[in-house]
Amino acid sequence: MSFITVPLEQIILYLYKIIGNFGLSIIGITVLIKLLLLPLTLKQDKSMKAMKRIQPEIDKIKEKYKNDKQLLNEKTMELYQKYKVNPAAGCLPMLVQLPILWALFAVLRKAPVDGGIVPVESTFLWLTLVNPDPLYILPVLNGLVAFAQQKIMGSGSNPQMKNMMYMFPIMMVFISYKMPAGLQIYWLTSSAAGILQQYYVMKRGDEA
Repeated sequence: MSFITVPLEQIILYLYKIIGNFGLSIIGITVLIKLLLLPLTLKQDKSMKAMKRIQPEIDKIKEKYKNDKQLLNEKTMELYQKYKVNPAAGCLPMLVQLPILWALFAVLRKAPVDGGIVPVESTFLWLTLVNPDPLYILPVLNGLVAFAQQKIMGSGSNPQMKNMMYMFPIMMVFISYKMPAGLQIYWLTSSAAGILQQYYVMKRGDEA
């Protein structure tokens, strides 16, 4: 992952030279990554909407050719070609995003003694970036933002999804409360930016 982590470290250090605070630099690079990946997110949303529109026809094909897998695959591919839909398009953007997010996670998790770029004395607001939040404010905020994300995505009438809407934020609090504050800032900023991104995608409707 060094081919990704090294550039990310350099960007954070560059932002630090401009801003003068590692906490703000972490927020800055998180927002920058979200903006750079926005076209992929929009492409993913477009693909998902296209698949949703043709899903009734896919279901008809599955029912009609359920006893002939080869013909089922052929008719399904014909349908994709007819509507110019690529089912893989909804997955590929996510596959591009994950290595970047994992790399940034690795950069911020690395301790200074192990070559981490955030010095031990670095602070932001009430936080020492290499230590967990002593007031547990960030973990609670991470949980609240996670709940908001689940709410925006909607739970529908699925009981499992409704349970996840409450369980996932609680898990987020327990997962993050021992993390270094710098990593919690990244996580919180990324989640908050994700909510704004989702609102933007929803406002676009069926455009493009």
